[in-house]
Amino acid sequence: MKGRPPGWADLAQLRYTEMVFAEALRLYPPAWAVGREAKEAFELGGVEIPAGAILLMSPYIVQRSAQWFQNPERFNPERWTPEAREERPKFAYFPFGGGVRVCIGERFAWMEGILAMAALAQRWKLRLKPDQRIDTLPLITLRTRYGMRMRVEPRN
Repeated sequence: MKGRPPGWADLAQLRYTEMVFAEALRLYPPAWAVGREAKEAFELGGVEIPAGAILLMSPYIVQRSAQWFQNPERFNPERWTPEAREERPKFAYFPFGGGVRVCIGERFAWMEGILAMAALAQRWKLRLKPDQRIDTLPLITLRTRYGMRMRVEPRN
């Protein structure tokens, strides 16, 4: 696989890359909030929600909850083993929304993200510049406020 992009025969070796991608999406989901309109009135946690109310759910907040993730601010790809995934409820992790209105590009994003990361990591080391400030800019999608200045080094 060295020196060439990953292909179909290499997919079985991409499990760790998938775990890294899943953890990155946990901490920095593309959409930081998802809105839905209540079609009918209902009660949620003792609160009456009227029909037509706009409800906001935030993957950014839920996916950083200690209720679902131990040491939630720590980057830990091991959270994404098949066993660990099974222990959490479905909507403890929803970086692309969920249900019938899940993002239409979710499957493509997973495929593209995993394969691009694997291809880049084969040839390059990416290091964050020491003076780089990390902060988010929550617009429609979650972005980096100051960009992401990196040092790129070839792998030997």
